[in-house]
Amino acid sequence: MNLNRFQIQVATGRFTLPVVILICLLLWGITFQEWKDCIYLAITAIIGYMMIEINTAFTLIRTRTTMPVCIFWMIATSLFFLHPFEWENLVPLAFLLSVYQLFQSYESNSPAIPIYHAFFFISLGSLVFPPFIYFSPILWGSMIPFRSLSGKSLLASLLGLITPYWFLFGYAFYFDQMSLFLNPLREMVHFHPIEYGHLTIPEIISWGIITLLLIISGSHYWQISYMDKTRTRIYHSFLVIVGLCVTLWSILQPIYLHALIVIQLICAAFLGGHLFTLTRNRFSGIFFIVTFVTVTLLTIYNLWMQFFNFWLIGDI
Repeated sequence: MNLNRFQIQVATGRFTLPVVILICLLLWGITFQEWKDCIYLAITAIIGYMMIEINTAFTLIRTRTTMPVCIFWMIATSLFFLHPFEWENLVPLAFLLSVYQLFQSYESNSPAIPIYHAFFFISLGSLVFPPFIYFSPILWGSMIPFRSLSGKSLLASLLGLITPYWFLFGYAFYFDQMSLFLNPLREMVHFHPIEYGHLTIPEIISWGIITLLLIISGSHYWQISYMDKTRTRIYHSFLVIVGLCVTLWSILQPIYLHALIVIQLICAAFLGGHLFTLTRNRFSGIFFIVTFVTVTLLTIYNLWMQFFNFWLIGDI
C-alpha cells in the first residue's frame, strides 16, 4: 500500500531525523523571545538523545529507527507554552534518567545499584516538583516483573529517596533556612482543587492529542506484544502504565500539566514509534497519516496562537 510505503520511508529513513531537527530549529528560531528559552531547547535536546540511548541500549524497537525521538521533538517543539524556562522543565529529564537505571536493573546480578540511582533521580526531581515523589510506588511495583525486588534493593530504593533530602536538610539547617527543606514536604501532601479554568485552549488541545496518541498506541501494543521478547514486553508495559498514570494525574491535578505533559509525551513517543516502525497494515498506514497531519495542524495552530497573544500583548 502507498500509505504503508510512506510510513516505512519516514519511520526507517536516514533523512527523517535531520529533517525533523531542521524543522524544530526553524520553529525555535521563529518563536524565540528570550535567552532563557534556550534552556528548554537544551533540555529537549538532551531528552531526545537519552531516548535514542534507551532505545539502543534496551532494544525497545527491534530495528533501526529514530521514530520515537522524531515524534517527541516535533510535538515538544510545537508546545510553545512550555518554551519559557521553568524549573519543572527538568522533571522529564529526571524521569528518563530514572527509567534508564530501572531498565538496567532487569534480571541484574546486582540490582541494588541501579535501583538506588533510579530512586535517587526520582527524589532529585521532586526537589523542583515535589509531587514527582509519587512515581516511587510505580517503580516499586515495576521491580516485581523486572525481577529486581529483594530486601537489599528495597533498602537501596529507600536510601535513594532519602539522599537528596538528607543533603538539602544539611544545607537548610546550616544556613538557617529550614523552609527550603519543609516547603517540598508540604507540597507533597497538598492536593490542589480540580480546576481547569487556568488552562489555555492550546494546552487542552495539545494534551488531548498526546493522550489519544498514547491510548491508541498503548492499546495497539498490548494486542501485538506477543511478537516481542519478554524483556521488551515488560519495558513497554511499564511505559504504558506510566503514561496512563500520568494521564489520570493530569486530569485530577491539572495545575501540574506543564510538568506532566512532557512525561506523557515521552511514553506516547516510544509507543507510537514502535507502532509506526513495526506495524505495516491498513490501520497503521491510516493512523500514521492522521498523526502526521494532526501534528502539523497542532504546530500551525499553536504557532498562530503564540503570535496572536504576542500581538495582543503588544497592542495593550
